[in-house]
Amino acid sequence: MKAVIRQWVRGAIAALASMAVYAIALGCYIALMLLVISMEEGGGNLTTSTTSLTQAMVLLSEGSGFATDAVTLTITPLLLTILLIWLIAAMLTRLKATGPHSYVSGLAVWLVTNELFRQSVHLGLIDDQWLVLLKAAIVFTVAYLCVALPQSAKIKELTGWACEQSSPQVRRCLTMGTVVAGLIIGVYLIIGLITVVVWAVRNHAAVVAVYELSGMEMGSRILTTVAMVIWLPNLMLWAVSWLFGAGFAIGDVASFTLWVGQSKDLPAVPVFGMLPEPVTNEIWRTIALNTPFAVGIIVGLLALFLPQGFGYRPGGIRKASERQKAILDLAYPAGAFCLSAVLVSLASTLMFAMSNGSLGQHRLAHVGVDVMASTRAVGHSTALGLAMAWVVALIGTALVFSIGWMAEHTRQSHTRSAPEGADHGPARVRSVVGHEQSQPQPSQSKEEQDDKHEPADTPSTGFRLS
Repeated sequence: MKAVIRQWVRGAIAALASMAVYAIALGCYIALMLLVISMEEGGGNLTTSTTSLTQAMVLLSEGSGFATDAVTLTITPLLLTILLIWLIAAMLTRLKATGPHSYVSGLAVWLVTNELFRQSVHLGLIDDQWLVLLKAAIVFTVAYLCVALPQSAKIKELTGWACEQSSPQVRRCLTMGTVVAGLIIGVYLIIGLITVVVWAVRNHAAVVAVYELSGMEMGSRILTTVAMVIWLPNLMLWAVSWLFGAGFAIGDVASFTLWVGQSKDLPAVPVFGMLPEPVTNEIWRTIALNTPFAVGIIVGLLALFLPQGFGYRPGGIRKASERQKAILDLAYPAGAFCLSAVLVSLASTLMFAMSNGSLGQHRLAHVGVDVMASTRAVGHSTALGLAMAWVVALIGTALVFSIGWMAEHTRQSHTRSAPEGADHGPARVRSVVGHEQSQPQPSQSKEEQDDKHEPADTPSTGFRLS
């Protein structure tokens, strides 16, 4: 009973501590930013809005947007969401609150805290009460599952049962399919980060011009730029969509693709100054469009041939047993690649949907990517790349078999077409000698046999001593 009570208490403390650390850290930065802007730009004391803005940002990081007279913001800052999930998971691990009782008490405290924030915030929230609490519950549940699932005894039992019911090849197929999907998604995110950095370097002058038009001083510029980093994962996903041909849009006022960079009446937001121009070089456009295909081929080949992957080696397949083994060695990678393609498509759909939002209610009602078009651009090319990697392994196996079969056929042809005398002469001599040795010898006298067994180097005297 005491252990159960401790679990209840630990879950509540973990939720309360996570929210306190997160909200205090976020509030301190918002207060500093508002103070610097007030000092440099003049006007009223903006720090009085710190509490309400902090509560609104906490809810926004969980997916619940807000609206003011000037702006409507529903674009979830994914970097804050990731940090919040990591913080909750770290608190649960630190307090060892991984049981079901800890989850129930922690979730209850988490929802109560979010409800207090929802009622206290002075900004107009977009979502209804039940939707705000549902999004908050999802964030806390994801963090809890990240900690509890690896330590759950039932999950370990289920995993052990699944391992007993399946063969090692099937388990390896499932594992490699998941690993390949994770590697591909990680490569795409790195490519997106590099693309955003290139945008920032090439268009930094436009960002500075936006700051100058708004009349912001250096301190305000620095703190505002740092605050915009919380939307960096969103920009990375938009960059992936842009690079692979699907593009993204800022409502109805701007559209960005590899071919078009149209913008009109964009809001005076500094981050919009770094958005890309169309790519005029056809070679670079071709390389960008074929990037997911190339990534799929490279990752697929590495998974096929590296020892850490399937370790596939095209061997001899002349025997029936060897052919069966070769078919299985290629069938399992095919299944793993199909699983990888499905996981990449599902993960892309989820991430692209989470990166979208709005900055207004009319022309800026939709900011981000077309989820279906972006998923198609990523998923189809990736699946084709993985399929091509498997085809390369199949062609390699066919070539090895063909070369081996041709070499053996050529060797047999040379053996049959050799000269008869050269081929059968030694055998004929051996057969003749064997025939002569096998002929019955006439009976010999005892004296002749003694002469036959005398040493060869004994000198002949012409007579024999009796």
